Amino acid sequence: ELGGDNVNISRVTLFIRKPVLVRASGGGSSSLVQTPPCFIHGADPCGTDHVLLEYAYSMKNHPRLRKKAPEQLVYNDAEVTTIGSSHGWVASLMHGVGTLRLHDDLNPVASDANPKRISLPPLVTVPHCQTQIVTNVSLSSPSPEDEDCVVAVKFLGPQLSYCRPSSALGSKSKWFNIRIANPSFFSSRVMFSEKLNMFRIPGAGGQLIGSWDLCKDQHTPEILVLRYRNLPELSEAEREVMDTCFTTEHLVESQSTGETFLVKCFRQSVNGGTSWETKAVMVFTVLPLGNAMYTRHLGDLTIFISKSEAFCVRASSFPDVRPNEVYILEDTEIAFFSLADSDISGYTKRVVAPYFIPPQNIEYQIFIRKPVLIRASAGGSSSPLQTPPCYIDGAKFAPDNVELSFAYTCKDYPKRKKKAPVELVYNDINDPITPWLAEKFKEGNKVSDAAVTIGSSHGWVASLLHGVGILRLHDDLNPAASDANPKRISLPPLVTLPHCQTQIITNVSLSSLSPEEEDCVVAVKFMGPQLSFCRPSAQGNSKWFNIRIANPSFYSSRVMFSKKHNMFRIPGSGGQLIASWDLCKDIKHTPKFQELVYHFLPEPTEAEREVMDTCLTTEHLVESQSTGETFLVRCFRQTVNKALLETKAVMVFRVSPRGNAVYTQDIGDLTIFISKAEPFCVRASSFPGVRPNRVYMLDVMEIACFKLADSFITILTERMMAPYFFPPQNIEY
Repeated sequence: ELGGDNVNISRVTLFIRKPVLVRASGGGSSSLVQTPPCFIHGADPCGTDHVLLEYAYSMKNHPRLRKKAPEQLVYNDAEVTTIGSSHGWVASLMHGVGTLRLHDDLNPVASDANPKRISLPPLVTVPHCQTQIVTNVSLSSPSPEDEDCVVAVKFLGPQLSYCRPSSALGSKSKWFNIRIANPSFFSSRVMFSEKLNMFRIPGAGGQLIGSWDLCKDQHTPEILVLRYRNLPELSEAEREVMDTCFTTEHLVESQSTGETFLVKCFRQSVNGGTSWETKAVMVFTVLPLGNAMYTRHLGDLTIFISKSEAFCVRASSFPDVRPNEVYILEDTEIAFFSLADSDISGYTKRVVAPYFIPPQNIEYQIFIRKPVLIRASAGGSSSPLQTPPCYIDGAKFAPDNVELSFAYTCKDYPKRKKKAPVELVYNDINDPITPWLAEKFKEGNKVSDAAVTIGSSHGWVASLLHGVGILRLHDDLNPAASDANPKRISLPPLVTLPHCQTQIITNVSLSSLSPEEEDCVVAVKFMGPQLSFCRPSAQGNSKWFNIRIANPSFYSSRVMFSKKHNMFRIPGSGGQLIASWDLCKDIKHTPKFQELVYHFLPEPTEAEREVMDTCLTTEHLVESQSTGETFLVRCFRQTVNKALLETKAVMVFRVSPRGNAVYTQDIGDLTIFISKAEPFCVRASSFPGVRPNRVYMLDVMEIACFKLADSFITILTERMMAPYFFPPQNIEY
């Protein structure tokens, strides 16, 4: 039997007042805004006693996140050891005082500026047990701050302990300890079943499952005896390998389908005993009466097994997660088991924190009355909550500023208004309204004396103070940023290379979403041969790294950052060349060149050729984060009414890694946005109202939409105060 009347511990009342509700778990419900499953891929030293974590997501094109965390949570020392993870909360054990602590430091969506650390009361060791070695930790709800959350800790040996960490208990929080008599549970792992509202433990060998009801004050568990059905016929060689394996059992519950699975992992020691390797995996569907049905068909489900509590997701909710597979993460191994053909793939790697982190709900605040839930441009239902692509379509004058209104590409998206400095919107000395503004704000003869906006990237607008040659980054025009506390980051004074200039700028590009990120690099392309880089986060050591480009075909081109290649890239005028600078090689002066070979060019009519030959042509590189494709967009514009430029034609080419530029009139569900900002691309289906297979263009006097399928252009002539398309912005949470 398990437990029993012979436990030598005091009986206390368990503190569950009502059934525990798990609001969000690994089920991957499409109604939730969640991150994809992930794990910590690397940790680099970062300041005193901290490391910079890098996460690897199950989605190929999900942006890599980096955040700081205490070094001891990744590289354990003699005093503090991480002993498990559940719902993204990692547990550490302070050996000297026997205290267990819960941290959200390793959670990818938690703040590294204000981490949460919850200390539990000192552990109580049951006689003839130990509390130094822990098999795992399980939480009954997504956060230990939830009122009815219970933490379960399974120690190696007979002890199982519970605690309710809720702050409402204060000093009354204490451990509820159970001694388990049956040794088949001594090395097993505990999990929480939302379906049964119980903590459950599978016995070694998989014969038994013990369950403890949190709504009852009980030491004796409910026992379920499993009967195995449909076992596969194994060859003699397979049987020989499995009989010599170290076997572990894991209970997993699918929140989306209500199914319970028992996963048996068979591992062997390799490399002289220095590491382990998974040799086989068997999955069983556990029915309520105890039938364990061997299966090779999980349908749309994917199971994640690691040192954290095992979980299960719908693969279709997270693009690139493969269905009907078991993902395995251990200290020295990352493996993928395909149930359909029993194939195991993977590689040996030292994993600093072998915890799969399940999908995390993103808490958010919206600054509009009727929020519209738009999921990220990557196309996955699990991606962060975002605003649709937008631009500024109006500015109402107010004392010392202007009130901006934004036009969103989603028809029913509520209009957002915010305040911004007037000089970021009206700064063209040739604008007839400028002298009137100068008089109104009493700033001299020209508003542009203060600053001139010279580009935008990831919603950050760059301005240039001509008098001192300083470039500044602003989030004032970002629709998702606060106008009460705007962020303005000044970069060091520009350095002009001999025989170059730093007064006229073609555009600005950021290597990450925010210049406040530690590894963000700002690239500025000046008219002419100069290209300059700067790392804003370097504090007092920030400086410009300047490059002179010899090839004149790049003098008027625009720079962009490629996440796919981790490089800044510039298309040459005419579209023959693409130059790339590798940030991982100290930004060498000599770029890597890619020569494009064009295919399937259309045959224009004589009239079309005559128009295109007289056009001002610009080339724009655009990268789709959702599909991994790179496009070269060529825009052909002619002067009309002696002053205005009007788009006459657009050509889009898919650029392959080998330099093949294939003309296309079908980019599928994608939509490209070209403006004075860095160009970007989104999945149209992620933003209701955005039309697919189109190129949207925004310039000083033009709003245009080009339909690739039939080469039809719709043009609206309108004065644009800030001709920048703002890409989808993650809403702060």
